[in-house]
Amino acid sequence: MAWLVALDGGLAGKKFPLDATFLVGRGPFNHVVLDDVRISRQHAKISPEAGGHVVYDLNSANGTFVNDEPVTRHRHGAGDLVRFGPFRFRFESDPDTDIRPRYKRRTSEELTRPGFDPPTKIVGETDAQVPRTLIMTGGLADLEQADRRLRTLFAFVQSIGTTLDTTELLDRIAEGLLDAFPSGMLAVVYLLDSVTDTMDPKRVKARDKRVVPNPPLPAELYMDLVQRGKAVLSAPMSLAFDADEEGGSGLAMHAPMVFRGRVVGVLNVRCDPGSSFSQGDLDLLTAIASHAALAHESSQLHQASLAQQRMQHDLNLAKEIQKSFLPSALPTPTELSFVAEYRPAYSVGGDFYDVFWQGKGRIGCVIGDVSGKGVAAALLMARVTSDLRTAMLTEKGPAAALSRVNRELVARAQHDIFVTVVALSIDVPTRTITFANAGHLPPYIRRQEEGELVRVDEATSCPLGLFDVIDYEQAEVRLLSGDTLVLTTDGVQEATSERGEQFGFGRVETALAHGNSSPQDIASRLLGALRAHVGAAPQYDDLTLLVCGAKG
Repeated sequence: MAWLVALDGGLAGKKFPLDATFLVGRGPFNHVVLDDVRISRQHAKISPEAGGHVVYDLNSANGTFVNDEPVTRHRHGAGDLVRFGPFRFRFESDPDTDIRPRYKRRTSEELTRPGFDPPTKIVGETDAQVPRTLIMTGGLADLEQADRRLRTLFAFVQSIGTTLDTTELLDRIAEGLLDAFPSGMLAVVYLLDSVTDTMDPKRVKARDKRVVPNPPLPAELYMDLVQRGKAVLSAPMSLAFDADEEGGSGLAMHAPMVFRGRVVGVLNVRCDPGSSFSQGDLDLLTAIASHAALAHESSQLHQASLAQQRMQHDLNLAKEIQKSFLPSALPTPTELSFVAEYRPAYSVGGDFYDVFWQGKGRIGCVIGDVSGKGVAAALLMARVTSDLRTAMLTEKGPAAALSRVNRELVARAQHDIFVTVVALSIDVPTRTITFANAGHLPPYIRRQEEGELVRVDEATSCPLGLFDVIDYEQAEVRLLSGDTLVLTTDGVQEATSERGEQFGFGRVETALAHGNSSPQDIASRLLGALRAHVGAAPQYDDLTLLVCGAKG
């Protein structure tokens, strides 16, 4: 930090900070107003530049003097006595912050060569999480400078505000940084990798259009930028210049992109050799970073929304494809009637059923459940449904059909996936059912004449896909007039209420045992009891119901 300390008159002892261009004169818009006819309206200015502060005489009538020598341009040193007309001032600086004159200058090629990551020292900072104003109270020069910065910020916001494409946005941010800071030779946009918790360079642009290796974020700055949310002005310790040389300082500005109190990225601008950055530039970069963070988060939300729309479109398509594997219409023989209900927990699911003619006088039925839910289960469900129908049409009976599909499933190496199935072949004229059960819930038969409910536990073995060779057994049962066969998947019994209580086998059996035994009435009664139990609780599992009734 540097100051101009007044030595004479009513200002004696007052210190004026020199953190930006500083005007001295008789006019009202100067930083120091010297009301004396020997002082010109705009007498002199002091500018922070590469290598230190420089005083310029602005063609004043009575001149500017440093150490009693007239000057038109002079680079200040600590302790210099500066005189404007009769008014004397002393130039003071903090040696700890004026590090630039101690190091050798580097070229722009050296600054960006591969692997060049010198240690840095912070020479200025500002809190990026505290809103800052770009309009400063002061003289005309300050107002003009503030106007330029506001125009620059407005142009930047306009540029990035017309795209939601992340790739294009990053390009515009990097290009906008070079436009905003003419002395910048390199702009870098870092984004936070939420997995590794590191700042990764996502866009690097050099003013001369050269291809530049991705520079890492200096480790010395990480805590200030990311954890403390500070914007910093830093000097690479080996990138400055010798005190006697004119030229660039290797200064770099970093500002965190803060969104809702969270640092999502960092903007970096490196100084062009021969130029410098001021505290005002750092404030401008901080404001730019705030708008860049908002634009980036909007872009991310937009991309997530597009991805969600694509996923929903794919799920809707998958739902239609899956429905094509389910029967569009059920057989309608005079001796039997069928009712089916299918409700996936998600857009698609792993439950399935099929009812089809096997030939003259025979109807095949299958109901099953693929382990898992969602798309993966639905994909396997489609394959298994097709395989089961083919096997039921070509094998001698349900047991042989299940054995064949099991071998095919194991051969495809579907690890950690299994399928429970009940397969039935119904002789329509006699209403005799031949069935085999591969680890599925046993069917129920509601007997009309006795009014009893029978659970059919015979011919039950393990699910498909667990073992290479399984000889499934099959059994027979006959439906009498008015009897009803009921098959479900576990989504019925395991349906959960808002209090976390499952529907259970007891409620299933109560709904089946009481009331009319027609397939339509049984299905309606069971589904009604299920809705009353679940209430507003979400559906966690696929639900399928298949009912077959023997007509009188």
